[in-house]
Amino acid sequence: MKVRRVAVLLLIGVMLALASPLASVQAAPSSPDDLLMPRYFPETGFWVQGQFRQYWETHGGLFVQGYPITGVFKQDGFYRQYFERAVFEYHPEYAGTPYVVELARVGADLTQSRSAETPFKPIGAFDNSNDHVYYPETQHSLNYGFKTFWNDNGGLPNFGYPISEEFDEQNQPPPAGDGQVHTTQYFERARFEYHPEYKGTKYEVLLGLLGREYLKLHPAPDSALHQQDPQLPPPDPTSAQLYGPHVGYGFNVFLNGDGTGDAFNQQTLNMVKNAQFSWIRLQVQWSHIEPAQGQYDLLPLDRIINAANGAGVKIIASVVKAPGWADSTGGIPADPTAYAATMKMLAARYQGKVQAWEIWNEENLASETGGTVDVGRYVNLLKAAYPAVKAGAPNTIVLFGGLTPTGVQDPSIAIDDVQYLRQVYQYNGGEVKAYFDDLGAHPGSNNNPPDTLWPDNPGPGPGWQNDPSFYFRRIEQLRQVMIDNNDAAKQIWLTEFGWTTANQAPGYEYGAQNSDQNQADYLVRAYQIARNQWPWIGVMSVWNLNYSVISSPSDEKSPWSVLNSDWSPRPSYTALKEMPK
Repeated sequence: MKVRRVAVLLLIGVMLALASPLASVQAAPSSPDDLLMPRYFPETGFWVQGQFRQYWETHGGLFVQGYPITGVFKQDGFYRQYFERAVFEYHPEYAGTPYVVELARVGADLTQSRSAETPFKPIGAFDNSNDHVYYPETQHSLNYGFKTFWNDNGGLPNFGYPISEEFDEQNQPPPAGDGQVHTTQYFERARFEYHPEYKGTKYEVLLGLLGREYLKLHPAPDSALHQQDPQLPPPDPTSAQLYGPHVGYGFNVFLNGDGTGDAFNQQTLNMVKNAQFSWIRLQVQWSHIEPAQGQYDLLPLDRIINAANGAGVKIIASVVKAPGWADSTGGIPADPTAYAATMKMLAARYQGKVQAWEIWNEENLASETGGTVDVGRYVNLLKAAYPAVKAGAPNTIVLFGGLTPTGVQDPSIAIDDVQYLRQVYQYNGGEVKAYFDDLGAHPGSNNNPPDTLWPDNPGPGPGWQNDPSFYFRRIEQLRQVMIDNNDAAKQIWLTEFGWTTANQAPGYEYGAQNSDQNQADYLVRAYQIARNQWPWIGVMSVWNLNYSVISSPSDEKSPWSVLNSDWSPRPSYTALKEMPK
């Protein structure tokens, strides 16, 4: 969390006069792209995401479509997902139109052998009225309550034309139906059922469970029927987008790879799991694992990753610090080829063991990049590293390195995180959008409660109030930059966030204003805000779990920890363990 020192030294207290005052930060408005984010349904154990989720949410949702009952899979040349009452199909040829997702013609398919039955025989045309409409396309009519339901819930694009008249039909036995007799009408993509027991409510007309019936006749592959990991959505073939969970619970941790740390590592991972957290974030120093070009020392990293995997913990790994042969300053190399080669090797070696690779860390700080902040150099690093990781492990998430709030506009020191992100999107026509899955960020905190934000709702002070860099909700401004650049379908992962208490390191004086209970309350409230107000948040990794155990009290990392130096829990650890997840 080096940002805290930079931000405080350069923006210290309320007496600071900013050279370029930042614009007021408002809560980011919701975006239609939020509906592309994954949503998990524990009722059936499946995710809905991307174009399918957007369609589900905007075309009746649970009431009309029902729960998902499969994952996404390819069938009859289309990507499909089954829901209780419908089957969704992805049509990339209609990208940019309302028809990119259509409902499969399950009504027509299930009744194609019934054309001789009286309800399915064409009827004669008649003059339309408010209560009766005739459709020459199928030579059937739509009347009264079914007509109202059809109009109110998407009409022709959602349900298709009527292909029968109303008639009484007995449903299939559970789980495909209720086994009862209902007044029914079939449509190309649905079946309507009248339920007089719900008269006067929105459930008076319900869709039949055609998705379940269709699944019995047109089975999905076993891989699409398995319940999915609630912590990590599967890849979305309709958008080629990878997401993390909303919300993922993580800690930044120190683990020992020198061969003597088995007990230490086990204790660390036990503390992660005892808190009911399932993610950890590690930093991997490139200079340590490749001291000479092409010569790798991976045994320490093997030990760490295998220990975490053995504990069932998911991993974010941030790869930083160039070896001298790649860049004499240890910063981002001008030629990213060697970094990309290393990332490809790491991704392949740890495929299935590391769930996300973070490309660098706090690259808007000069101290992290070799002495000068250079937007173009970082974009080029991403451009090389992203395809390299995907070549090694196609389903691994690639994170834009976590940006840190500084409020500074001097490339020899730091660039304000929001301004940096704007510049990244402006660089070379916005090509960066093709080279990361989700954005990493390190929101501010200082001595401010998580609900506060300058200037409309500043923290209590004294000091560290007059800039959004000092606030957790700073993240909303980064989100707005993504919206402004049509990149809002991606998540933001908080790869570091937290609150320090009394801190002896210079530049962290604000920690004295945060009690142990403040730290606990603020961390829990941060997760609540993310769950309830930010559908675009992925994994949130608390800074930090256990650096207090391996560092002195004067080290700036120690008072951020949620454990004491003897491994005993601080109030913040206990609060995180006990909060609902």
